[in-house]
Amino acid sequence: MRIDPGVIIENPGWISIGDDVWIDKYVILSAGPVVFSKEDIIKRKCNWISNVNEGELTIGSRCHIGAFNILQAHGGIKIGSDVTTSAFVKVYSLSNMSNNPSNLEEITFANCLAKGKVAYIIGPVEIENGVWIGLDSIILPGVKIGEYSFIRSKSLVISNIERNSVAGGNPARRIKERFKI
Repeated sequence: MRIDPGVIIENPGWISIGDDVWIDKYVILSAGPVVFSKEDIIKRKCNWISNVNEGELTIGSRCHIGAFNILQAHGGIKIGSDVTTSAFVKVYSLSNMSNNPSNLEEITFANCLAKGKVAYIIGPVEIENGVWIGLDSIILPGVKIGEYSFIRSKSLVISNIERNSVAGGNPARRIKERFKI
């Protein structure tokens, strides 16, 4: 394993890293569950069968985590083997939510703050084997990226990407097959 200078590791007991992994400069690895207050509004997102545990960050073997990445695993992140993330990739399994999940018309940022509440969306993120995530892409809670997929640079991934896809955009969508199989 190679961990370059400037890497920040929060709650290392919640992090598991495989063999031959390179974590590049200035990466933030943040793990561990979050305790919410009873006033907080929580939306759990996962429309697939997840074997990712909340709070855990798992990185498989032979991965390269690019410079200036943020892997925030409060909702759980599982990265398979042979995965590459380019520089400035951000993977969030917990995020603030701008809308109330029980009333999507209600914008919660100002309303919740005024009432002393915060709205969150939490969900596992799974990045399967052989995935490559392009420069400056963002992956949000509750997303599964299928094996051997490629996410184009500057993409916003808010829904699942099927196996062997080239996907990109805001929001990211499947563009074509990555490899002819």
